Amino acid sequence: MAKRIAKRRKGRPNRREASQKALAGVDLSTLDPNNVLRSIAADQSAPAAARVAAAKALLSSSAQKPEEPAERDPVTRRALRILQGGKTNA
Repeated sequence: MAKRIAKRRKGRPNRREASQKALAGVDLSTLDPNNVLRSIAADQSAPAAARVAAAKALLSSSAQKPEEPAERDPVTRRALRILQGGKTNA
């Protein structure tokens, strides 16, 4: 028996088309994800589940330590050594 493939109604966009239409004209490189999450969490008209999810995402992202650069300049290394109570060789 042949497998029946469901067709979508004409005029109704699929997810990809809907996303492209919604994001048309938006420069994604200028968007700050934290600002988007803050606006969702503060939006009184948004569903409670969306607001809670946005707040949890904000909390989990702020709890993570920022990545430290692999290489530091000599002045930064010396300052960190002094702050940690180590002696300097200068």
